Amino acid sequence: MIKVLICDDDKAVRNEVECIVKELDCVDYVKKVENGIDAIEFIKNEKIDLLIIDIDMPYKNGIDSAKEIVSIDKDVHVIFITGFADYSLESFKVHPVDFIVKPFTKEKIIESINIAIDRINSHKLSNKVFIEDTLFTYKIRKQVHMINFDDIVMFEKKARAVNLHTKDHDIVNFYENFDDLEMRLPPNFFRSHKQFIVNLRLIHKVIPINKSSLEIRFINFQENALLNKVFEKDFLYRFYRTKRF
Repeated sequence: MIKVLICDDDKAVRNEVECIVKELDCVDYVKKVENGIDAIEFIKNEKIDLLIIDIDMPYKNGIDSAKEIVSIDKDVHVIFITGFADYSLESFKVHPVDFIVKPFTKEKIIESINIAIDRINSHKLSNKVFIEDTLFTYKIRKQVHMINFDDIVMFEKKARAVNLHTKDHDIVNFYENFDDLEMRLPPNFFRSHKQFIVNLRLIHKVIPINKSSLEIRFINFQENALLNKVFEKDFLYRFYRTKRF
């Protein structure tokens, strides 16, 4: 269950978003404020999981408010509401889950919140110590899933989602911050590229493809990954060390 704070200076928008959010079974707590200053003060006193905040507001805009809120509580996930489709680069500094452009639909609100829920649950899982360290655990909606680390070939970042590729050529799609994901993997997994984390034990060979990248090929697996040239030395060290032990 997650806790949500809605921040928008438009009362009608606040109420509309609240009605949609309250329909979701996984949300057990919804509060509303009308500006960023009130949102910051609220966060100082109460713990929330998700902030849904308008960008264009008086006193303190939504981007600056969200940045301050995340500095207070790094576990808060953010969805921006905006009247403009061109997002400021500043807004990406808080790593938002999504942007909802006005006028929005109920379906868009639900889609964004469902993505946020997967990220929040995965983030909570990443902060726990698991009894079984041979299993990778991830969450989709309310269900916890497990898979042996040895069966994972690679993780691929696809926009806001993560694709988990298995040795059986299955692709599992879930939502988690890629940096959080990297932190909870064993040493035989290596972040080879901004879009790839690979299982070093399953690599067959690496082939240069241009001045900045190499192609990673796996044992008995058709899909390939990329290795950024700047990581090549670290990759080779980790690769040969993994093969030895």
